[in-house]
Amino acid sequence: MGAVKRSFQLVVVSLIIGLALKALDFNPLKGLDSNWEYSNFQLQFVVAGFCLSPLPGQLLAAEVNGADGENFTTAQEGDLQDEEYEQGSIYAILYAMYRNAPELISNHGVKYQFTFNTWGIAPSPYPVEDPQRHGKAAYRALVTQPPVMEYIKTLPEGYKLQIAEVGCGTGAGANLITREVHPTSEYLAMDMQAAAINTCKRLHATEDNQGLTCQLIPNGVGINGSPIPLKDSSLDIVVISETHIADVEIGELEKSIFAEIRRVLKPGGFFVWGNALPTRVWLAGNDYLPTAGFALAHEKNHTQGAIVARDEDKDRVDLAVSQLLDPYYGTKIPYFGERCTMVAERLIANFYRHPGTAMYIKMTTGFDSYMHQAWKAVK
Repeated sequence: MGAVKRSFQLVVVSLIIGLALKALDFNPLKGLDSNWEYSNFQLQFVVAGFCLSPLPGQLLAAEVNGADGENFTTAQEGDLQDEEYEQGSIYAILYAMYRNAPELISNHGVKYQFTFNTWGIAPSPYPVEDPQRHGKAAYRALVTQPPVMEYIKTLPEGYKLQIAEVGCGTGAGANLITREVHPTSEYLAMDMQAAAINTCKRLHATEDNQGLTCQLIPNGVGINGSPIPLKDSSLDIVVISETHIADVEIGELEKSIFAEIRRVLKPGGFFVWGNALPTRVWLAGNDYLPTAGFALAHEKNHTQGAIVARDEDKDRVDLAVSQLLDPYYGTKIPYFGERCTMVAERLIANFYRHPGTAMYIKMTTGFDSYMHQAWKAVK
């Protein structure tokens, strides 16, 4: 009875704080700071505020607007248009949720922390019981593209491969590379999310992984952000894997990021880029990058493998989403909690390109393509 009473009290407290946040017109899709790691206590109130706000109802009732070329809604496919959220705020919520749910259980009964928050590709060389095998497969394939491996063969014996990643998230991919794929490398993992970098430092850049450094880059790399904190022509490889870069266009931000990558790469070094993006964006990138000091050395379309990966991962992600949302008392508030949970589940599922969501369907129709590219830095 004590636990039930405490849960009821916490629901009531969440209700009170949520009403206060509602009165302040707080919008968690736009109002959170990426330079701050939110505690479980703080997230409880953020979730309650969201549940009690008009947002869930508005998102459930939103009509199809077709701005992305497809007819999707939030209620059915979890679709959100760019103007409805801010990248920093969305990721602040997600990374804090991962941090505050340190142990999930997969559909195979394996305990794990959700650090490989990537879509990934299939087939994977990792066992089916590995909860994050598809993300590992994507990172491994990205940094072992044929021209990259040929370049590595030319380096002196004993040389430490110099790698940096822009938008590393929790650093799970960086950890895989420094421990297994290129174990003698020195790797700088950078992200604009404090919660992600704190996880990277705590779990991955440990005493037994001296090659990995995790660094917060306030506001990210590029215009309105920061430069990559390295000297000119100092890197062999720069990685971008499944980040929120170029998700709509090759704009001024993307061009400034590419310029920074070219600055820190040695001539002959490689920018390796992997993601699921609108096909038109890949085509625009192919046109722009040769004007910015790069030559395309390798390209592989992994779209079908990415679709298979999401199909194979469906049961695990279903469980993960329910486990991520279950601890929040705001979702237990009568009426408001139920519709809030429905919206949150759709939004998170869409983020993971879950079968049936807008981002998954875009891969099946060819609107989005999952590509791996290796761009060589030229003079």
